[in-house]
Amino acid sequence: MAIIKINKFEAARRQVDAAIRMIFSAEDPVGVHTLAMAGFRILRDLASQHDDSYMEKVIDLMIKPGKKAAFWGAMNSFSNFLKHADRDSAGIHDGVDEEVNDVTLFMACLYYQDLGHQFTPEMSALVGWFTALHPGFLFENANPKFRAAAEAAGASIKALSRREQLAFGKQLITLARNMVARS
Repeated sequence: MAIIKINKFEAARRQVDAAIRMIFSAEDPVGVHTLAMAGFRILRDLASQHDDSYMEKVIDLMIKPGKKAAFWGAMNSFSNFLKHADRDSAGIHDGVDEEVNDVTLFMACLYYQDLGHQFTPEMSALVGWFTALHPGFLFENANPKFRAAAEAAGASIKALSRREQLAFGKQLITLARNMVARS
């Protein structure tokens, strides 16, 4: 039996990377969500301990004043449903779109980078894939060449089925790993 010694940051990295591999392998979205939110929450908690967290500032700018608790409540509702059964043991959570995992993992990757770390190959693949699918999230002053590349890639990816989009993401992980191996 292996004995593991791990800190919170390493646990979050491993959870996020595993969730990315799972999402791109079209595994169970509930399992993906559980891992993604666990890693995301650790990274968010770590970032909130820093006054200079870029991600915390960006999120504060995105959310209307007085709506922060509602935003985080909505963000955490499915995760909390999956973790707890003390109040609603017979409850059913309805209307969850599996693509919420895409956003959660994208945000987790940005928090990871915000904490001063380089993306893992999995994170590079997810961020590139997500940005291509959602170039509208880019700032207006983003590098024009990057924006054009994201929009062109997005047009190709959006034409694919969800399963094909995920398979493409899996290929991106392989490409990212190969790039790391060559450097």
